Amino acid sequence: MTIDLGQTVSAFDTQVQAVFRQNTLQFSEWIDDLFQPVGADGCPDPAVNPMGAWNYLNNRRMVIQGAANQKPLIRLTDKNHNVLTGITGELNCQYEDMMTDTAQLRMVVRYDNWLEDYVVNGLSINEDLHIIVDPIPSNPNWRTRWGGKVKEISVSNNADGTSTIEFLALSVREHVKKLLFGANPFFPPEIQVPKMWIIPGPLRSILFATGFVNLARLFVPGLSTITNAFNPAAWINPLNPDALLNINPLSWPIQCAFVNPVIDTSMWSVLAATWTDWHSTMADLLSQAGCICRAYYYLTTDADSPNTELADLITGATTATVDLLQLFGVKTGSELDQLLNSIGKDLASLTAPTRNCVVLSFEDKSGVTGPTGTALDGLLDVIGVTLDDMITSVIFDQQTQTFIDGENVIDVDSVTPFFQTLLGVSQTLPKVIWRDGQFTGLLQKKVNMHKGPPLTIMTGGRSPSIVNQLQTFGIRYGLAELSDQLTLNIAESLPGPTNWAQQMPATPGLDNIYQGQLDNCLFAWERYTDPLRALWTGEGAYQEYIERGSGSAYTVAGWLSLAEGHWKTRAFYGFETKALNGRPWVYGVDFQLGDRLGFEMDATIYIDQLTSTRYQYDRKMPIFLELSIGDDKDKRDPIAQGIRILSGVYALVGAYLGEGTLFG
Repeated sequence: MTIDLGQTVSAFDTQVQAVFRQNTLQFSEWIDDLFQPVGADGCPDPAVNPMGAWNYLNNRRMVIQGAANQKPLIRLTDKNHNVLTGITGELNCQYEDMMTDTAQLRMVVRYDNWLEDYVVNGLSINEDLHIIVDPIPSNPNWRTRWGGKVKEISVSNNADGTSTIEFLALSVREHVKKLLFGANPFFPPEIQVPKMWIIPGPLRSILFATGFVNLARLFVPGLSTITNAFNPAAWINPLNPDALLNINPLSWPIQCAFVNPVIDTSMWSVLAATWTDWHSTMADLLSQAGCICRAYYYLTTDADSPNTELADLITGATTATVDLLQLFGVKTGSELDQLLNSIGKDLASLTAPTRNCVVLSFEDKSGVTGPTGTALDGLLDVIGVTLDDMITSVIFDQQTQTFIDGENVIDVDSVTPFFQTLLGVSQTLPKVIWRDGQFTGLLQKKVNMHKGPPLTIMTGGRSPSIVNQLQTFGIRYGLAELSDQLTLNIAESLPGPTNWAQQMPATPGLDNIYQGQLDNCLFAWERYTDPLRALWTGEGAYQEYIERGSGSAYTVAGWLSLAEGHWKTRAFYGFETKALNGRPWVYGVDFQLGDRLGFEMDATIYIDQLTSTRYQYDRKMPIFLELSIGDDKDKRDPIAQGIRILSGVYALVGAYLGEGTLFG
């Protein structure tokens, strides 16, 4: 067979020219159809197109990390949370978010900004103004949005001849400090029977229920009038035509995110309140259970609802309906499945607030998981935690002896979970860990080892009451017995019969001489020497430390004082770490405020919570988000926490028995 090489080359050249003519760039047309992007139809199959899958995932990672460097979207909203306009041309901006307290925003704009006349002259001094900041402007969302109420507006003529307007805003979490838990939220404060609001259960659930009732007291027409029966000035709002919409809880300006009590695995607790503010009432309970209260600023333009558990409950119900139909032999088919799923999504969308509002969300950040995934886990958790706090923290070494990839783990919550493990309750390790390296984004890693514990703890000053009482009884009884002694001496010296006796002279009332002069002499002081400290600290150890406490020795209060002094003087680790956002982990995508995070240092992984974030930039500095992991503070005393749990149970039982709190 003969091949005509010239004809073959000519044919190939013709085909090549046809290809070039077909793909010739036309500058009057877009070229997006010439280059199909990787992953246009989702992530390619790694088995079929491994390079395409790698490119897709790598590009996705770069887009997510790049989102951390975008200039934020800053907007003003009015007193009713309606968006007014965006703010641009700011000279500098700095805002923070805190896990347990109100955060601030400071922003400076030029005086000749077009908003100057509105904010300075167009608003009454009593009229509220809000600022919202979306750090990812390409994806504004209530989960990452910062919202706050403008507290101060400062107009300045500076020495350099410039004029500026400075905004100081407090985050919407400040609302938590300006709301009260009523003793009886269904009646006015002038009529309060019973005298205390007390409710036990999983912490998130009881906080949601209590918060919901107290917000209804403020916003629901009719109920808000009853609870302000002796405060006629508060009747103005319920008479407003728009107030009728507040019958729907999704129309309230302040709302609580729904909590499903069935799957609420947070630690059980007892909430008791008598017209106390939310912040101070919840602070110890939240810290004890590893939960936080987040305040979100929701806009109706957001893609999903902050009532995530309610939406999941509805969509889960539709899925369960399909499963039940199949269980009873009904063939659902793809069309029916799609219809039910569509109905579920439509119903779930109805869980979103109907207006721009502040949403208070109670979130579990403890990382504790249980065997059932229900509220029973929280009950097992409180039992295990109480036993560990009261027993394990005294008997066992506080090192958890946990390892990740062969590296030792030091957790800031360092009580060995012996009883929790027996009950099937455990604390999971964090998913986000900054590893040692030159380009990991960690700006500062600081581990403080607080050392030098004393060997002996001493407390006291007063004897137990029973000791003083027994001592007083014995002395006064002995003195009183003297008056019962009879003497025959005088009778024998007198004429006449001698068969009679006389009481000992000067003995009646002698027992009244003793008025407790020897009280607090026996068992008034007690000491405890830690054998482990004596073993490890050496001969140069500090010898003694006194914890005044309650002042009573050899009592439960005295034992608690010893335990408190022992905890205060222990050696412990404190962490203080700062990291850059997006290197490699992205705030708002990989983790949130309050999450347990870890960082590696010298082959040891230290774990603590994300306590605060600080976002700042100006004309000379690029966008910078600083993450603070830990705060180098001494953590909670496990003994005191265990006693708080027991005292809460006692208060609950006492309240229901009418012991001086509820009805007495």
